[in-house]
Amino acid sequence: MTSPVKQLWVTRPNPDGEQMAKLAREAGMMPWLMPVMDIFWQSPAHEALRQLMQAQIIIVTSRYAVTSLEKSGIDLTTQATYFAVGAATAKALQQRGIDAIVPTQSDSEGLLNEPVLAHTEGKAVVILKGEGGRTTLLTQLTKRGALVTEIPLYRRVCKSVDQGMLTTFLQQDQAVVSVASAESLTCAMNATPVGFRRRLMALPLAVMSQRIADFARSKGWQGEIQVATETSSWGLIEAAKTFQ
Repeated sequence: MTSPVKQLWVTRPNPDGEQMAKLAREAGMMPWLMPVMDIFWQSPAHEALRQLMQAQIIIVTSRYAVTSLEKSGIDLTTQATYFAVGAATAKALQQRGIDAIVPTQSDSEGLLNEPVLAHTEGKAVVILKGEGGRTTLLTQLTKRGALVTEIPLYRRVCKSVDQGMLTTFLQQDQAVVSVASAESLTCAMNATPVGFRRRLMALPLAVMSQRIADFARSKGWQGEIQVATETSSWGLIEAAKTFQ
């Protein structure tokens, strides 16, 4: 007897969402492509750009930061030591001729455990990131004596989701939710009609990091949560496949 096909809510913004939906189909799942946010690109101010060019250590927290620099026509310095929070970000940097150190644990805590970042006193560190988001790196590296500059390169904005499609998905057997960021989870919850939020939060949830899993629990998520072992769309799909 064949198992029911998993119904996967793909919340990632396009084109990542479209790519993930394709991968989900190839993995034998039924993707429901309903992106919950749009990405708006930002160019760094002149002073921020100067700090970037003079940085000794550059930490890139997502592939979107690399894309934003490309859209602004900014070339990254090759003199700095680079860190990428995950494999997808490292691949995006590699395509620009830059090799980055990737922590075994793909999150802020994993980065902070890297030996090079344990000795940053007096060093100029730049963090390329989205507007808002994680502050752990800034706080901890500043405590270690680093001269830290954060440069926001993009902004995430929640978008509306087709309510009929969403409520139909939420009534499916084998429904699984996938999110790549805490912001995506917040947008997904906000997009869900009030009468269906209890159902949403009882579903299995595939997330990109333990930080997002902890955030989901703090918001009252009741369903099983699986953390991806790889920070990529494929990692989320593999996490979703583990649910019974």
